[in-house]
Amino acid sequence: MILDSLVLQSKLFLAEDMEIEIQKVDSADNSPDRLELKDNTSMIGTGGKLNMMVVISFEEKLLDHLVNLFMEGEAVEDEEKEEVYDSVTGETINTIIGLALPTFPNRGKGVTITPPITISDASNIKKYKNSKIVTADIITEHGSMSISAMGSEESIR
Repeated sequence: MILDSLVLQSKLFLAEDMEIEIQKVDSADNSPDRLELKDNTSMIGTGGKLNMMVVISFEEKLLDHLVNLFMEGEAVEDEEKEEVYDSVTGETINTIIGLALPTFPNRGKGVTITPPITISDASNIKKYKNSKIVTADIITEHGSMSISAMGSEESIR
């Protein structure tokens, strides 16, 4: 299942690369009509052999910690904050998708990936007709992030 791969790579990225303790993972078994977003969100679309949208949404506290790690403790000026935060969310989703790609159908061959898009002014994303949403919340010592995939039943099973 696509979500299992995305969750595994998210956990490995957070725990091993960022040294953030993961407390638990909550997966939803149902497909909600809309995806509720946290404070900061980034999304990537895939096409070709696998059509879906991957969404990662961060609580502010966790993203603050990630930014601090990426910036190696260097202060972020107010006028740079939005750009730096967008960059960190984009780099995080790119890393997770890149690591998960070999576990996608056909080992990711024939799958195209769009550049990440940052969403900062929406509270939810409504699913398309005849689509499905699978999602999991990864709770860490510094807050949570959700990772979700939206697409047809056969693409995200």
